[in-house]
Amino acid sequence: MVPDTVTVSPDVGSPVRGRLLEAMATCVMERGYRDTTVADVVRVARTSRRSFYQEFDDKQACFVELLRTTNDAMIAAISENVDPDAEWTAQIRQAVEAYVEVTEQNPEIAWSWIRELPALGESARRIQVDAMESLIAVLVPLTDTPRMRESGISPMTHETAVMIWGGIRELAASAVEQKRSLYTIVEPVVGACIALVGANIGR
Repeated sequence: MVPDTVTVSPDVGSPVRGRLLEAMATCVMERGYRDTTVADVVRVARTSRRSFYQEFDDKQACFVELLRTTNDAMIAAISENVDPDAEWTAQIRQAVEAYVEVTEQNPEIAWSWIRELPALGESARRIQVDAMESLIAVLVPLTDTPRMRESGISPMTHETAVMIWGGIRELAASAVEQKRSLYTIVEPVVGACIALVGANIGR
């Protein structure tokens, strides 16, 4: 049975495709991507190998699509939960807490994204780059609002956004590996982001 906490983006195409993505998520959470087989996925999805290969070329294609949809869900959560009229440090906390809340639902998937996806080689590089750029496209505008400018905040550079996102991902992976709640990274991440975003105030 697919756990209630395993969800994927509603924009996944056919119902069978959605079931397969949810099944892949369940398998990754239970045994990791490397030990998951197509047979495992179709068993959990209660469908056939023929249906699987009508939707995906192989196991990796299904995994990559799962990561894309979960990344989209995380970006949407950040966009929806940040109040552009709030005080700037509050906006940073809102963004971090939105990321953690979504990621904590399926921490093993987040770990697979950070640790297992790079091992797939060049074929997976495109989704890594696209995912990072999609998140940066959300983060940078958050620091380029009237409220931020009133507080003396300069728009975040692309390089700063890359550093922030890289640091968050590494802290998240370490928390999962140490079997800690992802909520334990909230305060360190908020503090670091405030320091980086507010570094130019008064200069």
